[in-house]
Amino acid sequence: MESLLKMEGRNIPAHLVQDAKRRRIWDVTLRAFTSILLTAGAIPAATAATINLSPMVAKSTALSAVDTGKEINVILSLPLGDSAGAAQFVQRASNPKDALYHKYITPQEFAARYGANAADYAALKAWATSNGLSIVHESLARSFLTVGGTAAQFQTLFKTQLNNYRTPDDKEFFSASVAPTVPDAIASKVASVIGLTNSIQYAPLAKVYKTFGEDAAAPAAAPDVFGGTGPGGAYAPSDLRTAYRIPHFGAVAPQTVAVFEQGGYFKYDVETYLDRMKLPHPTLSFVGVNGFSGYVYDFGIELEAVLDIDMIIAINPHVKEVVAYEDGKDPFGVALIDALDQVAQDNKVQTLSISYGLDEVQQGNDQLTAENTALTQLSALGITVVVSSGDNGAYGWTGTNNFPATLEAPDPGSQPLVTCVGGTSLTTGPKEVYVTEQAWNRLGSGSGATGGGVSSYWPIPTWQPPNFMTFNGGSATFRNVPDVAAVGDPITGVAVYSRPNGGWIQIGGTSASAPIWASYLSILNAGLQYIAGGQQIGFFNPTLYNVSWLYSVLDGSNGNVGMFGTPGYNAGAIYNNCCGLGSLWGGGFAYNVLTENASGTPPSQITNLNVVPTKTSLKLTWDPTPGAIGYAIWMDQLGGGGTLFYTTLVAQTYVTKNTQFELTNLLSNHPYDVKVSAVNSGGSTETGKFIYTK
Repeated sequence: MESLLKMEGRNIPAHLVQDAKRRRIWDVTLRAFTSILLTAGAIPAATAATINLSPMVAKSTALSAVDTGKEINVILSLPLGDSAGAAQFVQRASNPKDALYHKYITPQEFAARYGANAADYAALKAWATSNGLSIVHESLARSFLTVGGTAAQFQTLFKTQLNNYRTPDDKEFFSASVAPTVPDAIASKVASVIGLTNSIQYAPLAKVYKTFGEDAAAPAAAPDVFGGTGPGGAYAPSDLRTAYRIPHFGAVAPQTVAVFEQGGYFKYDVETYLDRMKLPHPTLSFVGVNGFSGYVYDFGIELEAVLDIDMIIAINPHVKEVVAYEDGKDPFGVALIDALDQVAQDNKVQTLSISYGLDEVQQGNDQLTAENTALTQLSALGITVVVSSGDNGAYGWTGTNNFPATLEAPDPGSQPLVTCVGGTSLTTGPKEVYVTEQAWNRLGSGSGATGGGVSSYWPIPTWQPPNFMTFNGGSATFRNVPDVAAVGDPITGVAVYSRPNGGWIQIGGTSASAPIWASYLSILNAGLQYIAGGQQIGFFNPTLYNVSWLYSVLDGSNGNVGMFGTPGYNAGAIYNNCCGLGSLWGGGFAYNVLTENASGTPPSQITNLNVVPTKTSLKLTWDPTPGAIGYAIWMDQLGGGGTLFYTTLVAQTYVTKNTQFELTNLLSNHPYDVKVSAVNSGGSTETGKFIYTK
């Protein structure tokens, strides 16, 4: 259905205005669910090496034979030597109650413990070179070997014919037209071959709403319903940080964040954005995956890249470096796997954001399993991966090719080792204060909707409790997506700058939502490393589903039964397959992540907390706490008259290593809830007070 929140006319239904009064909503039931068993989403066991045709071949139109001289890259994927052991390690490193919690390993250690068979890997390399193929990419863990050659070479070696096809939604790709045969010399050594049957080229997800040109002005007055203070009235970085109560402690341990891209971007575009938004200029660098060093002349790819980078810096202005892992030559599936593997080998970043995606059905089982192998290594290294849920509602790219439409889950969004992010329509009030959100749904006007649904491949992870997943129609047996959400509706979208796309643009899609969350998690990483002994979040979902202090998204859906004959999923409390556990409440969520109790020995109890009020500040002091590495401070404004009604107008989390802190810019003669937690790698202890300013 078309969005219930008629943003174009700025008419907000009364029930949403009433809902906004509940300004801080979290799922208390989930917080009580502390005994969730954790899982890393174990990799399915490898089978005999066969290559199945892409499921899209039967649904697409054959165009022509592939040029026999076309250069292509193909991944030979090997099973890990100990996939069960690798999955168990990730499970333990992600479990706060386990002694291995947050104790990650290096790429070299991963290769030594769990890597694929070294003799098999050497044999594959020898086979490739002896048959005239080039070695394009080698995996340190020996799980992937990417080889290059001509279409003619691969047709001969794998006894098949490569053809060009066009999908019903007008995407072109090439694929084997008959199931390839794995050569006998390597059949016992590989688990799968990626790139012969699954070769859709690009999979960007950004959605443009308006183009304002080179000289877009900001609104004369700040809007009081929705929209921002940026060019053309789109949301600016400061608007997002205010609405989502983003903490300010990203500078205490500056982070490096990666983005996956299918092509390059113009640095001028990012710098223009940063100058206009008065943001710092962090280091921008790129890594060419599989030797890619050029620029893809697809303006949609350039726009996707600048959106990703802009959102990373917008949410965390203190980010140290943004690294773009780019592969504009290979099809999406090959580019994604090799980029994931390259990120792991470099082991330079703490967080990776992926704003591209296709449907599971477009990818096939071999691709999904190979991605999971790469994600297992990233999780073992402590690298958090955040992925878009898609921009075409519950139907994905392919579901509306049928009538009634089919429900399709996204890849890599449905992978069990990623945090998948859906999209919302965001409503703010005066001074960009958060009012409410609903599931983004503009299917009726052709402007997309938040992806989300149920995997047809991955079983439900044990950190997704089935009774919560089914509360709004999700599955009790398969992986549900997304996990969380943030603004994605282009009509309530963000401002970015891209000269080849016309200058200043208002844009949305889960391509905005995912980097917003990735950047926010980089701030939490900074705080965690600062006050908890150098730890980092790593694979995040077990913590996410245990903490879950988020804004619930209670209204909307991601389907349109009138147009497509099949309903999507409905938003609602607890969990829903439009927006997951909810949208970003930065201050409250941060405090609970930083103070999560682990399996070690927490600090002693804080003593002698003293809070001295002035008209507009609270001055906190306390005694040094034995065992503490640092302290997390929580402050929230209470309702008038001393009630415990929370407004979240000023709710925020801070970190320090001192034993004194001043909270400023407060309301006079007003009640506040203040808490101080002593933190180390083993957990935290807390004390607090309710107090009035003068």
